[in-house]
Amino acid sequence: MSTRNSLASYLVLLVLLLSACSPSATPSPSGATSTLEGQAPAGEPAVLRIGWLGAPDTLNPAYAFLTESYNIFDLVYNPLVTEAPSGEYVGALAKEWSSSADGLTWTFTLKDGLTWHTGEKFTAEDMAWAINAVMSNPDGWAALSNYPAGFKEVKALNDKTLQIVLENPIGNMEYRLSFLYAVYPKDFKEFSGVEDLQNFNNFEVVGTGPFKINTFDKDKGILILDANPAYVDGSPKIDQLVFQTFDNSDAMIQAIKVGDIDAILEVPASAFQTVKDFDNVVATATPARYFYELIVNSIPRDHDPVPTRNPALEDPQVRLALATAINKRDIVEIAFQGLATPLSTIVPAPLGGGFWHNSDIQDVEFNLDEANRILEAAGYRMGSDGVRAKGDVRLEFRLQFPSDNPLYARVADMMTDWFGQAGIKSIPESVDPDSLTARITPTGDYDLALWGWGPDPDPDFILSVMTSDQFVEGGWSDSGYMNPAYDALYFEQQVTLDKTQRQKIIWQMQEMVFNDRPYIVLVNEYLLQAYRSDRFTGFISSPLGIEIGISMLNAEPVQ
Repeated sequence: MSTRNSLASYLVLLVLLLSACSPSATPSPSGATSTLEGQAPAGEPAVLRIGWLGAPDTLNPAYAFLTESYNIFDLVYNPLVTEAPSGEYVGALAKEWSSSADGLTWTFTLKDGLTWHTGEKFTAEDMAWAINAVMSNPDGWAALSNYPAGFKEVKALNDKTLQIVLENPIGNMEYRLSFLYAVYPKDFKEFSGVEDLQNFNNFEVVGTGPFKINTFDKDKGILILDANPAYVDGSPKIDQLVFQTFDNSDAMIQAIKVGDIDAILEVPASAFQTVKDFDNVVATATPARYFYELIVNSIPRDHDPVPTRNPALEDPQVRLALATAINKRDIVEIAFQGLATPLSTIVPAPLGGGFWHNSDIQDVEFNLDEANRILEAAGYRMGSDGVRAKGDVRLEFRLQFPSDNPLYARVADMMTDWFGQAGIKSIPESVDPDSLTARITPTGDYDLALWGWGPDPDPDFILSVMTSDQFVEGGWSDSGYMNPAYDALYFEQQVTLDKTQRQKIIWQMQEMVFNDRPYIVLVNEYLLQAYRSDRFTGFISSPLGIEIGISMLNAEPVQ
């Protein structure tokens, strides 16, 4: 879970493969310059150095789960369509596409002049092979196997035309296709077993994207990409990208200050103002998809195993009182230092350009007097120890959170204070993320938990987290929310082709979750990034980040 980026972070709690090096140990790539004045000398390659704290777990899309891997995939690979900074879907390999009246047959026409990084011609047969590989071996292609669900047949009609036939209409077809990359068949055809495929690191990746692999040295924490001069949408203006892994954020921040690197993909909130004040550095704070929530144990009593929780959480009035006793504005200003915004639903406003976010939902206002009134009216009387109770049921809850992010501890302390003023005792507990996951799904041994999500571009994934069948071993549900009416709407939105009608369904689902409160959604975090404005310009700031392919195509050295 831990600010989980769905498929891009699936198993991120289990796979922490972070290579590290100090800036002084970093080898200089060919043509690199570290002059503080910025521009490379005339005739020298334009090299953009990017600092990050992570590294790809693999360059094999079959089994890649870290966000850093997908950052690189967006630069070296292409799918048929891709998400634009606006939230709309545009052609990547596809020039145009259409669907039949019944929504069951989709036809894609490829762009002219597509080539692999090897110089070989790229054809519709290559794309068909890539999608069929995932469909025929879902266990091997575990990271991508959900995306072609419902595909019946994928075939090339000719070199430039691809046809996909579906078992049933799919309301978010472009989103599904945006994660199905055109992988190089020659690199993947020889794998017969699941383990062999997933162990293939693909460090010499061949794709069709705007950049191609030069070097990936995990031990030294260096990944170098070269511009693809034959890219179908035009050659990048930057000759080389160098991704450098740092041991800690302090070293990374110092590196951009002195000019050893040119960009940072994730600036810590605690350092954002400092970075913003650096000379010749632009720091951007962009509303993004990441949100944080208070999870309320919502598992039905008759579930097997039986949930271990305070039964008071089954009372809707107790949930309402909890929501009323949370000051989201203070969380934003104190815990996030103003670099977030209060949020009420599981679909953040920046997702899909705001189209899917239910803006009609009016959030519960923070009011401790009202929280006390709600509980008093529900029969929970204040005890001499300051804790309310109804009969033998005391309002005393465990408040657990993952230990890998100090932000959770700060928010838990704030909540404990507010809850206490309403007669609710919460006991904060920092727990190793793996252990917390084991306690929650599908064991249900918790009361309240703090965690976060980074949803996919389409709302389908984050909506699926609330479906009944996801509360299983390896499933996405952590609240244990089970509502047959919600489940029915989830499947309805999947097959609804009319975008406006699908929006209505999704808005209704958000309202259900808001009212039932398996989550009390807290805040929507900003994406914090920075770059040297004396060296490069043209980056496109969006919820997708300045590192996406279209931004790197647009970026150029300062002249």
